Amino acid sequence: MQHIPTTVEEQLFLKAVKDECPWENLPKRLHAIFNSKDEWHRSIIDHCIKKRLQWNTSFARKLCKENEYYDEMMRFLRKSLALFPYYLAQYVCRVMRVSPFRYYCDMIFDLMRNEQPYDSIPNFSAADALRLTGIGRNEFIDIMNKCKSKVMDPIFAFIA
Repeated sequence: MQHIPTTVEEQLFLKAVKDECPWENLPKRLHAIFNSKDEWHRSIIDHCIKKRLQWNTSFARKLCKENEYYDEMMRFLRKSLALFPYYLAQYVCRVMRVSPFRYYCDMIFDLMRNEQPYDSIPNFSAADALRLTGIGRNEFIDIMNKCKSKVMDPIFAFIA
């Protein structure tokens, strides 16, 4: 479901991002919200990452380097337990050396380390993780039980 901007400020922000408006040309209302040029740039980058836009077609390309943008996007996606961004695989796999298998292994490891339940993974991400890693809910619970009974670090149980 598409989020509909509720305030005038949100609408102005989205229009400014769409028009790739520089700090100097922002409406006064947005200058009041974003206290500095750096804060404006940070909000643009965050917006582009949350929308999962490709760097080369987003406003973020004018504000940060490609590798910084994708590093931050991958951190955000993994923290959000999101589906691997297959549409970015050309860059993510070749340049960053992060395969879908590695992405889901890291995601599952983070869940184990933080002792979060497997059910916190959204359904599509969980299905893709199971397809690639072979670790589903039952395997996850088994690994966590082994870790708790042997006071073992999840990485060793994960490998076993």
